Amino acid sequence: MDNLEKVENLFSNNGIFTYIVTNISDIYYLSGFTGTTGYVVFDSGDFIFVTDGRYETQAKNEVNSIFEIVIVDSYRDYFSDYLSQKKNVTVSMDTPLDFYIFVSEKSNVNVDKKSLLSSLRQIKSYEEVDMLKESYQIAAKAFTDLIEDASYDLPEVIWAAKLEYNMKILGADSTSFDTMVASGDRSGLPHGRASSKVIKKGEPVIIDYGCKKNYCSDITRVVLNSKNKLVLEIIDIVYSALKKATDAVRPGVKCCDVDSVAREYIDDKGYGKYFNHGLGHGVGIDVHEKPAFRQKDDTVLAPGMVLTVEPGIYIPDNFGIRLEDTVLVTETGCEILSGVLDKYVYKIYS
Repeated sequence: MDNLEKVENLFSNNGIFTYIVTNISDIYYLSGFTGTTGYVVFDSGDFIFVTDGRYETQAKNEVNSIFEIVIVDSYRDYFSDYLSQKKNVTVSMDTPLDFYIFVSEKSNVNVDKKSLLSSLRQIKSYEEVDMLKESYQIAAKAFTDLIEDASYDLPEVIWAAKLEYNMKILGADSTSFDTMVASGDRSGLPHGRASSKVIKKGEPVIIDYGCKKNYCSDITRVVLNSKNKLVLEIIDIVYSALKKATDAVRPGVKCCDVDSVAREYIDDKGYGKYFNHGLGHGVGIDVHEKPAFRQKDDTVLAPGMVLTVEPGIYIPDNFGIRLEDTVLVTETGCEILSGVLDKYVYKIYS
């Protein structure tokens, strides 16, 4: 069953006959369109793709042949006419406010509070997994190329720029998010975007990065050339927490329980207060998707779900360590997509 059949069944089972999709990632998921402006309309079993003249050729080349493609001069005029024929219309919770108001002036609007498309996207198809794997292969090669080329006494932003350059020349469309390179005391920042700080030999460097090639990758590794006992101790604790959590991933387990495995281990080691974020999140077309390895997410894992596992310990004004894997839930456990990188801690000598 392809995505459109799944959507048609899902909408039918929920009594939805007209649904206007505005989220560009949902639009790509349904239609294959990679542009930045368009709408997908589900109309009683039919699928319509609406865009303007700028994307006419692109739409004809990319959009699933099941769709009726409508090229408009004015979105407002098109939807004014379309909505005049509809008594009830459903939109998603992330629909832009101005579009919601516009639709509500023309028809009765229902908001999809179940986030049906988001829920559907949690289970990846074989084709989606292949695209995820391609993104991780690009990201891994870009990182190993950086390790071979990078040197100390350079600003964090230079390492980040080299890594992003490597991903682009290897075929990535873009980065998944702003590349994080945080060294020394800045590694104690869970979201330490690359700065002008100069990276010094002997201090830990957290690199959290990813690329997008249709689908996203998300990887965190540490660079370290030091025998600092505390740093090595924290690395060992975080690595053990990571492995215990990935070992717990299998169908039927709740997301919150996987989070607890890592959190309780780190807490038992005396560093619980320094692990101050969720264990991980879904990855797909977007780098942050549902479900999530969080304390209050009781989603039950199922084959085809893809999530990050990224425990961390961050000691303020000192340093931090985070290590990350991305797991694909299988019938019996999980496959580690980020295993294309065979180490978690790398050393640069120069």
